[in-house]
Amino acid sequence: MLTCPRDGSLYVGSATSPGGFWARWAEYRANGHGGNVALRDRPPSDFIVSVLEVAGSTATVDDILASEALWKRKLQSRELGLNRN
Repeated sequence: MLTCPRDGSLYVGSATSPGGFWARWAEYRANGHGGNVALRDRPPSDFIVSVLEVAGSTATVDDILASEALWKRKLQSRELGLNRN
């Protein structure tokens, strides 16, 4: 989860590529938004990073995406935050 300390906006994401969290974090670091529309207009240094959950080695991509969707619902990051999907 990324949290903007200025306004409290949340963004919930997941890492499903072979490189896992590290590869996903490198993508955010490289371009500041990781391809996410709502993050493109925000300075990359504005965010605090939190790991909400770690998936087990037997988790499938579908399992990870379902968990991500659950966190988005729980935290209302679509309605009140920066998630657009």
